[in-house]
Amino acid sequence: MAPPGKLLLGALSLLASLQPLVVSAQNNSIEGWPVHNDGLNSVVQWDHYSIIVNGRRLFVFAGEWHYWRLPVPEMWVDILQKIKSAGFTGFTFYSNWGYHAPNSTTLDFTNGAHNFTSLYTIAKELGLYVLIRPGPYVNAEANAGGFPLWLTTGAYGTLRNNDSRYTDAWTPYFDEHASISSEYLVTKGENGLVYQIENEIGGQWKGSPTNRVPNPTATAYMELLEAAARRNGIDVPLTQNQPNMNSYSWSSDWAPGAGGKLIRNWT
Repeated sequence: MAPPGKLLLGALSLLASLQPLVVSAQNNSIEGWPVHNDGLNSVVQWDHYSIIVNGRRLFVFAGEWHYWRLPVPEMWVDILQKIKSAGFTGFTFYSNWGYHAPNSTTLDFTNGAHNFTSLYTIAKELGLYVLIRPGPYVNAEANAGGFPLWLTTGAYGTLRNNDSRYTDAWTPYFDEHASISSEYLVTKGENGLVYQIENEIGGQWKGSPTNRVPNPTATAYMELLEAAARRNGIDVPLTQNQPNMNSYSWSSDWAPGAGGKLIRNWT
């Protein structure tokens, strides 16, 4: 993750470059850039220019902040107040599977800072949107990218694929996280805006844009994550981000022939 100063400068630069586009899109009638939704509801929509929440355009100006790096819930309101005061419209947070599951039989979302639900309630009070990023893999310069170290023994396969051993390992964590977060989404009048599945992963395609070869293992993995989020109440758009500029998008540009249905996402 980049230093906060670089994040802020980059965000300000992006804001300046996109502002004319956002303003020009206010009439909601620009031809060629249709408004989309995730097929579950129209509370959160998007087009080429911005996210739209309850019919109103939103410029997402969000900083990154991780509760497990400051495991003192009493301090969280101060941090989020500062984010709000700096002019941000939201914040994103990674969760950390390893933090919540120190061994293969323990899953803690209740004790101390393991209970992150106050982030949602504080965000609602301050008027900040929340971009939720549960993993299972998050990178974030964390040990094993947020994977619990017991997962890295080799007993769970090669990871980040549809191996049933790996699937059985992440399912309890991912299900519980989604179930908790589903109560704090904008579709329920709260401020959880979008839900990211996985992080910095490519692989839907091999080859090149002109010679694409589907990778069914990668597609199946993402579909398993999508299904887990949906069955546990996540009805906002799912998002994904790419590890570098050479990765292939999971968006509709790459959908035909992927070997499975596409994740509906906004990236």
